[in-house]
Amino acid sequence: MTEFEASAEPLQEWLNSAEARVQECSARLHDLPAKKQELSKLQVFQSL
Repeated sequence: MTEFEASAEPLQEWLNSAEARVQECSARLHDLPAKKQELSKLQVFQSL
């Protein structure tokens, strides 16, 4: 189990940083066109 936790740690760190970036972007975007543009950027990553 400790091996699994150790191997999952980098992934968890990446997920945490990605979540922080998404929240940061969302906080900055107040208008709909900018949100649509950001959404299209994020969908590119989702399709990878």
